[in-house]
Amino acid sequence: MTATEITREKTKAYPRLKENIWHIDARDETALLITSQGEYEVSTKDALRFLEMRTYCTGHYSVEEIAQKSGLSPEDVTDILDSLDQIGVLRPTSEPEGKLDIEYVRNALKKGCEIWSGELSDTYIGNEFAEGNLPKTVLIGWQLEMYHYVKDFPHAIDHGAKRATGKLKEVLLKYADEERGHEEFVVQTLQNLGLSRQEIETSIPLVSTRTISFLMRELYELAPASVLMIAAVVEAHDFDEEGIQLFKEKLDRDYHIGVQTFDPFFEHQKVDWSLNHADLLAANIDLIEIDDVATLDQIVNKIHDLKHAFDLQGLEIKAYYTNLDGKYLPRQPVDFNSI
Repeated sequence: MTATEITREKTKAYPRLKENIWHIDARDETALLITSQGEYEVSTKDALRFLEMRTYCTGHYSVEEIAQKSGLSPEDVTDILDSLDQIGVLRPTSEPEGKLDIEYVRNALKKGCEIWSGELSDTYIGNEFAEGNLPKTVLIGWQLEMYHYVKDFPHAIDHGAKRATGKLKEVLLKYADEERGHEEFVVQTLQNLGLSRQEIETSIPLVSTRTISFLMRELYELAPASVLMIAAVVEAHDFDEEGIQLFKEKLDRDYHIGVQTFDPFFEHQKVDWSLNHADLLAANIDLIEIDDVATLDQIVNKIHDLKHAFDLQGLEIKAYYTNLDGKYLPRQPVDFNSI
């Protein structure tokens, strides 16, 4: 057995996976697997079998234990691991230590941000309104949370800029200035939906929206350059005017709000797109100078958390605004006089 084969056998003994994103529809013949190495079509049957064992691929269980817990045979587990190993999904047994090659770091971070940007685009709550199944109160709630998020966004960037130096500081200050005041686009959209400016400005965000703000600041304190990475994840990479027009017409048919109601909201998206904010990481990749493994581990984990914080925000928007049952719309602060 060669050294490479021995390493692979060790890797599969207590398997742990690299980032792997699955898009599976049981009605389709094939599923899509997305990794940092590429995109792969997998038979839906095989993908569903893999999900039965994926939960236990944490590096804490042997092949035999994974088989026992998942209900698959050890042979099936081994075959699946062999297939994943061929496309680089299994993590090596030894973790890198010390300093890494900076070009490798930059390329890996760019690829990770591309993956999470695509995921965020796919799972974003805004997409669900095209189905017309959510009540109008959720549509309003979505915009209220966008108001608070967009208003806070430049302040979060400022938080990173204060900790940056040199060219990075200049880039971040410019980015923050270009984002400042953009909540006005959302205010206008909410006014079109029937809310007053006073209602909007005196409301408070949901806890998930505040969590996004906190997580950004925590990340930017650790590494100000991560502002560029978050821009690559959350900023619009294109502006499809035809698709947006169709979306606005669908909103009008489902919610009877007028086709122009969301014009300000999408004008904001167009402004950000025209400023190339989604390309800030690629344009300033030379400013990524982090080569310490421990720091990179924290950065990647926090970016991943932020992506899931947006998922959580979508869930909370639906949970809070679908059936109000006496809940305030907009959400109100609890001040001293309230008690």
